Amino acid sequence: MANELRLALFILIALAIGALLLHGLWTVRKNSGQKQHRYYPGKDEQSEQSDRADDGFDEFGVGKVRVIRKGGSSAEQHPASEPEQQEPDIGQNQFDFQMPQEPQEPELNFSAIDTEEADEVAKQSKSFSEPESEQRDAVEEPSEVLILYVLLPEGREIKGQDLLPVLLTLGFKFGEMDIFHRHEDSAGSGEVLFSLANMFNPGTFDIDQMEKVSTRGISLFMTMPGPGAPLQNFNLMNNAAKKIAEEFGGQVLDGQRSVLTVQTVRHYVEKIREFQRQQLIRGSR
Repeated sequence: MANELRLALFILIALAIGALLLHGLWTVRKNSGQKQHRYYPGKDEQSEQSDRADDGFDEFGVGKVRVIRKGGSSAEQHPASEPEQQEPDIGQNQFDFQMPQEPQEPELNFSAIDTEEADEVAKQSKSFSEPESEQRDAVEEPSEVLILYVLLPEGREIKGQDLLPVLLTLGFKFGEMDIFHRHEDSAGSGEVLFSLANMFNPGTFDIDQMEKVSTRGISLFMTMPGPGAPLQNFNLMNNAAKKIAEEFGGQVLDGQRSVLTVQTVRHYVEKIREFQRQQLIRGSR
């Protein structure tokens, strides 16, 4: 009986020792397994970022920007976090902006009395009385234009309804190119001796609405060669300019827009005489 008890006790002790050994081995293997699978945040993130970089994506999962160009081609640019700055392609006519202009006084229209146009006025006025052959000869001849202006001070104007009766009294007649002309006959017949135009834009007159016309100045001009005696024609034009200036409180200016003086008148006279002398020389050849 005692022997059986000792044998049973020995077996129990052996089983307990074996259980302890097995438990120890299991614990060791468990701890070693946890060490191998321990979580390292930095390492995993770096690995994940490296994998994304290899795939063409940044740390936020955003890929590189691709610019689609015409024709379906694409070109890689910098990542979205640092876009490349490019200057905009602005065409020459993309913007149509103009600075506001300051209000200006009426623009002088001296083109209405340029040499070529003054010659044209003279040619048109002669076309009703001269044969075609004589007109061609007149075109080939050298010409000279003498100009006088009547200008009023700033703030003053000549009303069309006041100007018209003065011009009619001086023998002017409204005609070609919408300006006034002084003919050989004060009644308005014969060739044109000199003409009168608006000194300011548009350079002409609207005879049907003279009551609405206003201007600060007028221009008188004559061309050479012309009908009659050029010195007499210039004297007649100069007297007309003086009377208009006196009537409306203006000044008579020469072709350079300077105040007409006695010396300037003498210069005009010498110019006319020289032109006549050249004409005689050409006629004697």
